[in-house]
Amino acid sequence: YNPATNMGTVIDSEAARRIEQRVQATVDRGARVLCGHQRQEALYPPTVVDGVDNDHPLVREETFGPVAAILRFDTLDEAIHMANDTDYGLSSGVVSDHWPSIQRCISEIDAGTVNIREAPGYRLEWTPFGGIKASGLGYKEGVIETMKAMTWVKTYSLPWDRP
Repeated sequence: YNPATNMGTVIDSEAARRIEQRVQATVDRGARVLCGHQRQEALYPPTVVDGVDNDHPLVREETFGPVAAILRFDTLDEAIHMANDTDYGLSSGVVSDHWPSIQRCISEIDAGTVNIREAPGYRLEWTPFGGIKASGLGYKEGVIETMKAMTWVKTYSLPWDRP
């Protein structure tokens, strides 16, 4: 443990190399790195890429690294469409103070979790958690799901007339 360390590596050097290649392919298509993208072995620093198209693998596939892609949109309808135009649906994040827009995002974004002004992975252990689409088989965690996993339903019948 080193208290001066505030960020660790990804799983291994090969994973860092794949992240680096995916970001570089995005840059080669016209996106711009705002920070990061300087790999050292298995250490890949937080990277922000602006001007990313919605059809690029950086957005379409799970990167499993500290990369944020900035996609531009003009309307809330377009933003919701972009959020839903994916095979995945584990978690999403919305940054807004406009309550009607927040309500629409909660209602219309196809994800197991919609975090408002929180990191997309934010959750509490006692809240339901799970994904939809290719991100899972529905809710699988949280108090109720834990109780379901540790119990079973039993049906019994009892005659109406007693001796």
